[in-house]
Amino acid sequence: MVRIISIVGFLVAFASTLTVAAPSPVPVANTPELVSNIAEPVYSNTTLEKRATTYKGTATWFIPETEGGVWGACGPKESSSSKIVALNKSQYGNMSKKSKWCGKKIRITGPTGKSVTATINDACPGCKSGDLDLTPVLFKQIIGNMNKGVGKIKWVLI
Repeated sequence: MVRIISIVGFLVAFASTLTVAAPSPVPVANTPELVSNIAEPVYSNTTLEKRATTYKGTATWFIPETEGGVWGACGPKESSSSKIVALNKSQYGNMSKKSKWCGKKIRITGPTGKSVTATINDACPGCKSGDLDLTPVLFKQIIGNMNKGVGKIKWVLI
C-alpha cells in the first residue's frame, strides 16, 4: 500500500508540473474593412444611348398651315411660329402611326454654331436620314436666310 501511495504521490507531483496551454490563435491576414474596387452596375438603356448620338443632315423649312396641315403626324397643333420639327421618314418609321420620336425634345445646331431647342411633332416623307424639316421660326434662328432654303445641321436628343 505504501507503494501505491508513493506512486500516486509521484503522479500528483508530476501532474502539477504540467501546464495546460490554450491553442494558439490562427493568424488572420490584414484585410481592409471596405472593399474599394466594387464595380458599378451597368444598365442598358437605349434611350440614353440614343441621347449620346449626334445626327447630321440637312434642314429645310415648311409652313404647317399650308403644307401638310396644322395637325402634325404626332398630333399636337402646329403653326409657322411653333418650335417644332418634322422628322425624316427613315427615323420616324411608319408614317401612318404615331412614332416613338413624337414629343421628344432635341437640340439643333446650325452651321454658325447657334443651337435651338425644338420638339419632334411631325414627319417629313421627302427627308433623308438625319434631315429635319423646320418651321420658319426655327429655320430663321438656326440657318438664317429663308431664301437659302436648306442648311447643314446636327442635332441630339435632350
